[in-house]
Amino acid sequence: MNAASNYILTLKLNTEKYQEDILNKRLEISRSIYNSCLGELFKRYNHMRQSKEYEKVINMVKGKERNKKFNELNKKYNLTEYSFHKYVKCIQKYFKDNVDSFTAQKIASRCFSAFQKLMLHQSNRVYFNECKR
Repeated sequence: MNAASNYILTLKLNTEKYQEDILNKRLEISRSIYNSCLGELFKRYNHMRQSKEYEKVINMVKGKERNKKFNELNKKYNLTEYSFHKYVKCIQKYFKDNVDSFTAQKIASRCFSAFQKLMLHQSNRVYFNECKR
């Protein structure tokens, strides 16, 4: 039985100082967008969890009907991937010279995917990205 090998090749980019500055600025903006999306997700999720509707659904017997009700709650409280594409669109406008809309949507999708694992109890925690200087 052959085990698949994984290798990582790290190469130093041959960049000028100004190019590194541009990259650092774009990475920092992307980090800020991710953290903003994550903060908004926590806010919406906590708001949903405090509702009486959520308490009713959480106490239902597990099954298709309960899942359907959870999906309806997620839509009501804008906890969908599409709603975060709309959310990040407003943020991205301020940074359009450094982060294009497709990249901003990918950041929002990645953030939502991580948070969804938390909502589905497949993960215990979601982390904010810290500045690496």
